[in-house]
Amino acid sequence: MSHSPRFLAPFEQGLLDVPKGNLLVIRAPDAMGLSDFPNVTVEQSFAPVFNRFENTGIDVTPRAEGRFAMVMVNLTRSRPENLCNIARACEMSDGVVLVNGAKTDGIESLLKQVRKETTVEVISKAHGKVFWFDATPMPEAWLEAGKLAENQAGYLTAPGMFSHEKIDSGSALLAPYLGGLKGRVADLGAGWGWLAAQAIGPEVEELVLFEAEQKALDAARQNLDDPRVQFVWADVLSLPKTPPFDAVISNPPFHQGRAAEPELGVGFIQAAAKILKPKGRFLMVANRQLPYEHALDAAFRKWEILAQTGGFKIFGASLPKR
Repeated sequence: MSHSPRFLAPFEQGLLDVPKGNLLVIRAPDAMGLSDFPNVTVEQSFAPVFNRFENTGIDVTPRAEGRFAMVMVNLTRSRPENLCNIARACEMSDGVVLVNGAKTDGIESLLKQVRKETTVEVISKAHGKVFWFDATPMPEAWLEAGKLAENQAGYLTAPGMFSHEKIDSGSALLAPYLGGLKGRVADLGAGWGWLAAQAIGPEVEELVLFEAEQKALDAARQNLDDPRVQFVWADVLSLPKTPPFDAVISNPPFHQGRAAEPELGVGFIQAAAKILKPKGRFLMVANRQLPYEHALDAAFRKWEILAQTGGFKIFGASLPKR
């Protein structure tokens, strides 16, 4: 049992029975032992993980609806999103709600909050906890915490999205370099759409937003009301075939967990080179300490640092290598 996923502990110890009906798992990061359950639905709106689940044979959907015999919530890094997911789980479960998370995800404080509302059973394991309780209505404020609302810049966003409260500093630095874009333009990792909104000048014929988090893309749909804009839910590291672009812009992610993952940005650079026209141009902002110069060398015949300020670099690249 020491090497089994944390959430299995209550079942392995005989404290919970495997549900006879359907189990809903919200934000499962991977298959995590779910093959042991006969009827599983996974809710996962992050395209790379969604795609992996499609290949496992486990039923997966970006947004679950309906009733379930049991619901499990895996914690994310966003406290308001976690509260919202726990409240949603209580609305959809006909039995038990489980919450599974590491200490670094804030499982301790969430446990304290849920204990104020109902009786909870808990097991500590693998630097985290799994706790469970009979489904009971949670405060309405928990549901409201996860809904779309206007941020400081007047754009609709929600907790869990990148920089949902305000415009990201890197994007703000890149924006002045987006004037004069022409033709067909792509935004890789578009988030809730602010950078794309700065790029859609009068000579842009089409602007395609590629974003892995469906919730962020849904927000972008409401933030960008322009017939020239298209929205594609996709993993940028494995883009679908597309006609080539005249320009690509990006503020790529540099982590999915807590540790920096420079290879994500490298993958975005490679993706940009693949979808650009032979004379296309790539504009990117990146954290200053991340080593992207070698990746630009490998993907483009020409590139330059347009600006260095604060903790960021602005790169311009052209002539993608084939």
